[in-house]
Amino acid sequence: MKETKDVVVYLETSGENREEINGKLLTVGNRVAAKLGGCLSAMIMGDAADERNMLERYGVTTLYRVENSLLLQYSGEVFAWAIAKALEHISFRLFLFAHTDRGSEIAPRLAWYLETDAVTDCVDVRVAGDDISYEKLVYGGQFGQTISFTSPPEVATIRPEAFDKREAEGSTPLTLRNVPIDIPGHIVGAASLELVLPDYATVDILYAKRIIGAGSGCANRQLLDLVGELADLLEGSVGTTRPVVDEGYLPKDRMIGQTGKTVAPELYLALGLSGSPHHVAGIQQTKTILAVNMDPRASIFNTSDTGFVSDLNILLPRLIDRIKQFRDEGLA
Repeated sequence: MKETKDVVVYLETSGENREEINGKLLTVGNRVAAKLGGCLSAMIMGDAADERNMLERYGVTTLYRVENSLLLQYSGEVFAWAIAKALEHISFRLFLFAHTDRGSEIAPRLAWYLETDAVTDCVDVRVAGDDISYEKLVYGGQFGQTISFTSPPEVATIRPEAFDKREAEGSTPLTLRNVPIDIPGHIVGAASLELVLPDYATVDILYAKRIIGAGSGCANRQLLDLVGELADLLEGSVGTTRPVVDEGYLPKDRMIGQTGKTVAPELYLALGLSGSPHHVAGIQQTKTILAVNMDPRASIFNTSDTGFVSDLNILLPRLIDRIKQFRDEGLA
């Protein structure tokens, strides 16, 4: 099966940012397929909208729509079994998921059905000749691990925050193939009762979309209370540096850097952070970095996209009041 070069991606159908996630997933899938010399296909479950124009822009040649009434409601067990069944007649090298709640649940189950393994939460996927290698972070982001398969098929999930999306050059004609399947009753072992979204304040900062980083310049209870209030207004998570943790203000699981966690949020707001190499190493995959520091020579300004020289004791109360004003006026 080594000669099989095609890539199939699982399209997310839930969540307000699914289009953004699918765009990044398809970008990675298209890049891998192109380097292998294969084609990119996509798979969607049930009657979800297929967004054909988007798929064509990202180089998808075939969309497989797996059909069964049991697929109208999500179940990890049922979806994994259905995907495995649909893949029985599809030639592929790699089946790719986004590392979302669904992707991280389905991928290991699918790998079991395919008698292979799943590598999850990848921050990079590289192709050299006919070989694919997967990079992931371990031990809270302190180390990188490179993994490769000895033989196909391969199953992987990627962390969307670690990748950019890029449309393919030129539009690709899309072929739609309906794949009706029968799902035996014994496969349905559980039912979803309720979807509970993660609390942005307590979610692991590895998966936070917005992080407010509190550095040594925030290392007092009054400023940290303001940082927490700002984080609530921005629906973000609080991260920090070793000095703040060592002083007992924030727990170690909030620490970012070489001895903490490596994060990749959409926005990192660095407050009172000097910008030491140890900390900056943990935020390099961030999409946008904004920094505030009293010292105009602070190293964090060399890393940030936008920087402000200001006293946090003055800035934070005003910024919080302005955000509240915008919110009350329906502008935020």
